[in-house]
Amino acid sequence: FNWTYVVATPKTFKTNVLVEDITGAWCGYCPRVAWGLKELQKTTSQLIVVAAHYGNSSVGRPDPFHYDKVGELKTAFGVAGYPWALLNRKAARWGETDAEITSIAANPSKAGVAIESSISDRDLTVTIKVGFAEDYTGLKYVIYILENGLIADQYNYADFGYGADNPLKDFVHNHTLRKALTSSPLGDAITDASSKNGNIFKMTHTYTI
Repeated sequence: FNWTYVVATPKTFKTNVLVEDITGAWCGYCPRVAWGLKELQKTTSQLIVVAAHYGNSSVGRPDPFHYDKVGELKTAFGVAGYPWALLNRKAARWGETDAEITSIAANPSKAGVAIESSISDRDLTVTIKVGFAEDYTGLKYVIYILENGLIADQYNYADFGYGADNPLKDFVHNHTLRKALTSSPLGDAITDASSKNGNIFKMTHTYTI
């Protein structure tokens, strides 16, 4: 006998919440958002944090972790101050309450993402798979490379959780955006034909670290 196993696309998926924190080491109010997200991550595994640093020494805003395409994010989402955090790329600025995030995470999604990665020497290979439980149009996907444990002084205007020193010496910057493997941090297209109910979209990217 020949047996055929069919893997059905689930009807719903767990919802993770992406928080893109537009921040800067020169920004004295930015530790407030970093602390809030750090504390929330202790209570939920459904929070994904990306810290996109903006820096410009010529206008008194030095940041050693400046992301060279952060301007695309600022323009696309109308960033008008710092810190400025986005939830799942919605237009509205995060109001810095836990409930805004946990309420999104509590609702199931009709699309799910799986990520597989491997490193050989300095070559990184990342494969994403996106499954759909209903038809979608006009979708994009983004792959970020983040880095933890980066050390640099952080301006700090009050005790937002890390103490009241200004600057915070040798501050540990985590979730720091270093590279988008897609052509833009705004994403690459998923064709409408690929994003129909029951389909799985697959794409592989490589990068030499």
